[in-house]
Amino acid sequence: MLRADPREGKPDAFRHQPKRFALLSGGGETAEAPKVPAPVNVDKYLADPCSMLTSAQLSALQLSQPKADSKSSGVGCGWRFSDGYTAVSATFLTTVKNGLTNAYRQKASGYYKDGYFEPTVVSGFPAVLANTADRRSQGQATMLVGVSDQTEMLVLIQGTPGSNATTAATNVTKAVLSTMQGGQ
Repeated sequence: MLRADPREGKPDAFRHQPKRFALLSGGGETAEAPKVPAPVNVDKYLADPCSMLTSAQLSALQLSQPKADSKSSGVGCGWRFSDGYTAVSATFLTTVKNGLTNAYRQKASGYYKDGYFEPTVVSGFPAVLANTADRRSQGQATMLVGVSDQTEMLVLIQGTPGSNATTAATNVTKAVLSTMQGGQ
């Protein structure tokens, strides 16, 4: 199984980055996400979402049963871990046009107040571990990744209680980003 780099996936990875704020017409402030330093073109993966992971990556992550999924919020693929209980999906949120900034604006509006919102970096891409309810101890984790300043990818792990869903989400995200950066 792929291991997480100890320097990545830390919630305080952007602690020293300057924060940008913009005023909404209603007078509230909204945070902007960090810029994506090396955006990737996802057109190929929108057409064939299960190609986000190669056969070698599927084997290394112990994933199988790829299934493309197109829903109102986006296009993605889902897989099963070898334990038979844990599932993961990676979805490009095609209805979101401002990338990861959408999540930062949701946070500013209080959307995540009962859950968690933890900025991080995965393979050089800005990301956020976030959900409206914290179910990580129950084996569920959500990661949002800015693959460009306009495109956001959602990685969702649904596992068993006690499993490390955050590490699993990070490992799958790293593999997907590796594929996209290599243009495979």
